[in-house]
Amino acid sequence: MYSGNLESKNVIIEFFDYNCSYCKKAHQDILKIEKNKKNVKVIYKNFPILSENSKKLAEIALFIAKDNNEKFIKFHNLIMSRKGLVDKNQLKNILDDLGYDQGTLKNNLNSEYIKSQLLKDRELAEKLSLRGTPAFIVNDKLFFGYIGYDELVSHIKN
Repeated sequence: MYSGNLESKNVIIEFFDYNCSYCKKAHQDILKIEKNKKNVKVIYKNFPILSENSKKLAEIALFIAKDNNEKFIKFHNLIMSRKGLVDKNQLKNILDDLGYDQGTLKNNLNSEYIKSQLLKDRELAEKLSLRGTPAFIVNDKLFFGYIGYDELVSHIKN
C-alpha cells in the first residue's frame, strides 16, 4: 500500500488506524507533502488497534490494494478524510463507487494473504515498540504520534 513517487529515495512509512483522529489529521499533511514534493514515496502500514471496525477497514484496504493500488489510494483518501467513524452505509457507498461487491469482498477478507499482511505490520510495529497511532519513519528516523507537516517535511531530502 503506497502513494507518491515509487522511485523516490525519500520514504515516509506511516503506521495508522482508520479510526484514529490524529491519523486523519496527519493524512492531510501527507496529502500536502505529496502535492508540494514530487520526490516522496509514502508506504502505509496498518496498525488497527482502536476497534474491530479498524481491523475490518484494514482488511478491506489490503484487499483493495492487492487488487488495484489506485483504487486503494481513493479508498484510503475517502476514509481518512471523513470525521468520526465510517458507518456501514458510508462504507457500502464508497465500495460501490470503487466497483467492489460486498459479497465478494466479505468472502475474501479472511484470506491468508490479508491475515499475513496484518500480522507482518503488527509485528513490525511491536518490534519498533509502537504504542499508538500515528507513527512515522521518515528516511530511517522514527517519530511517535502526530508531528505535523513542518516536522515531516524537515526530514525529506531535496
